Amino acid sequence: MYEFKSGQMKKLITIVALILLTGTVYSQTLKKDAVIAISTYTITLQPGITMEQYVDFLMKKYIPEYEKIFPGSKMYVLHGDRGEKKDQIGFMWYFESLKARDKYYPTESDFSDAAQLAWGRMDAISEEESKYVVNSSRVFTDWIIK
Repeated sequence: MYEFKSGQMKKLITIVALILLTGTVYSQTLKKDAVIAISTYTITLQPGITMEQYVDFLMKKYIPEYEKIFPGSKMYVLHGDRGEKKDQIGFMWYFESLKARDKYYPTESDFSDAAQLAWGRMDAISEEESKYVVNSSRVFTDWIIK
């Protein structure tokens, strides 16, 4: 089982910020007022499934499908390199703007009609994900780029 605790979130956010800042200097620009949503999960994998197999599924199948169905956002898998979360994973979503995020998630606890429709289109890939994951629980924070 992989467990992420909210008290350890500061270190993960610092690592992600450094990665994003380095990427900004050398390759691409992050837009002001874009939203980065970082989630950490406690994940229980199905028996016989490795984290590498699950991440491979996410990268090759789940994320491409998600990005097709949720235009205006991108999804990333994060891998801990150093520190308390070394060798664990997290997830990051990049929304081009608050408007793009709010199109799907207008409040912390509500999905819009557009999100409900989009998640309905994700049913097949979510069903495939259940071959990898028994259950998961989430802790998240959305960050606005200033």
